[in-house]
Amino acid sequence: MEQKIKKDIEAVFGVELTAQQLWALVKLSKRVRKYCRSNTAFNNAFSRIFPYAQFREVTKTRLDGSSYPGLQITVKGEVYDKGEDET
Repeated sequence: MEQKIKKDIEAVFGVELTAQQLWALVKLSKRVRKYCRSNTAFNNAFSRIFPYAQFREVTKTRLDGSSYPGLQITVKGEVYDKGEDET
């Protein structure tokens, strides 16, 4: 799991993050862990932090046909909803 997360972060921010970028990422992660116990709480919190974006839960389907809750983020008409198990 750690390698997947590292790969996703490096694709967006580059190979090495600055101390300030890491600090902001860790602070955000700690806040999410402490206050967001459900997907709805997560979406509401992120909508308050980033008011220019929409966060909503969508149903995703795995290759085996089972479904799971996914996240869709929309910013200025651009939609991103890659599933957790997608590369």
